[in-house]
Amino acid sequence: MTSVIYLRDFFANIRPILLRFGYEYRTVWKAQIVRDLIDRLLYLFAFGFGMGALVTSMDGMPYLTFLVPGIAASTGVFVMTMAMTYGVWERSTSYKLYPAWLATPVRLPQILMAELLYATLRTLPSILILFLLAGFVLGAIPSFWGAVLALPVLMLANLAFGAIAMCFTVHIYRPLHFAYVNTLWATPMFLFSGVFFDLSQAPAPLYWFSQALPLTHVISLVRPLLTGQELTALQVVTDLGVLLTLFIGGYAYACWRFQKRLLD
Repeated sequence: MTSVIYLRDFFANIRPILLRFGYEYRTVWKAQIVRDLIDRLLYLFAFGFGMGALVTSMDGMPYLTFLVPGIAASTGVFVMTMAMTYGVWERSTSYKLYPAWLATPVRLPQILMAELLYATLRTLPSILILFLLAGFVLGAIPSFWGAVLALPVLMLANLAFGAIAMCFTVHIYRPLHFAYVNTLWATPMFLFSGVFFDLSQAPAPLYWFSQALPLTHVISLVRPLLTGQELTALQVVTDLGVLLTLFIGGYAYACWRFQKRLLD
């Protein structure tokens, strides 16, 4: 009963912050959706039709069908990294919003959870538009219900990506250094997690390196769902467990380290 009351109060205090983010989003949603979507569509068309003209099939399916799940899964990597680095840094440091919020009954873990939830929900319109275009226009998503099941997986993945990005943010004091997060974290994950090629055909060192990247576990779930392939129970439990562990662990560490940073 105590846990239920705690969770009720925890999310009750998150609601005002999410409403504030919602009001902000109403003024910028067009620009954000267009920006996020254009990035993904450029990769989809450039590789799907450019590389697809040379590589007609991959892992027993048309290359465009192989590519769409990877593009969808990688959407959250860049959106969440940008939101949980530059966005969190600006609100906590430049705009001084965190000290103002902390003067209310809202606590730091609730602020960071609101940041994660807002950024994750922000990715949803771009993913839905990508699914509609790829599924109904390009015919590159064979399984409609698989796409529906893939959405909660992608949302959990984005929470994990965001929590990890916050762990970088709590150690950075100059926004210039956020460029290293993209260069050394987001971009390698995008290139070596199986978005563009079948990892089973990769050299052994690259294959084992890819298994340490969170995006690999997302694609391992999303690609079979979208293409109608079979998923084993062990695969589902392992990949979801990795994402859930990264989310909980990253969030807990960010809360602890951010608390120390605010007190310094």
